[in-house]
Amino acid sequence: MAPDVNLNRPFDPRLFLMDQELDRGVGLLLAGSAELMRAAEEARHKAGLSKPELQILMAVRYSPGQTVGELRDALSMTVPTFARIIGELDKRGLIEREREQASDKRRRTLNLSDAGTTLTTQITIVLRERLRLAYRAAGPDAVEGARKVMDALVK
Repeated sequence: MAPDVNLNRPFDPRLFLMDQELDRGVGLLLAGSAELMRAAEEARHKAGLSKPELQILMAVRYSPGQTVGELRDALSMTVPTFARIIGELDKRGLIEREREQASDKRRRTLNLSDAGTTLTTQITIVLRERLRLAYRAAGPDAVEGARKVMDALVK
């Protein structure tokens, strides 16, 4: 059984690579992610989107121009599920599929349409405000450090 991780205890910067501190960091990352998703949940319902639809639209918003295959792999969705959802979002006019100019004309990139941008902007505003509150509470030095950690984590 894993030892309990106390997320509320003071941080000792000399011990940042110890297992207990790393476990605390993972716990905080997971809790932060869950908090952002809770904040987005009401906006998602108002927009009439399913969770996978929101996942795809937000991924396209923050990484436009990915190919269908790249995005499907990044989101770990099955081909049939992803194809069905992309088809629905396309019919609703929320995304645009554009053929690449490269040699393989079957490859298509994904971008938000104007309607998709408008819809995701409402959700983005909710997420920005939640993050703004956390940034304000932490201060600019902490925000810079958190960004460095997140950048290193996703590379």
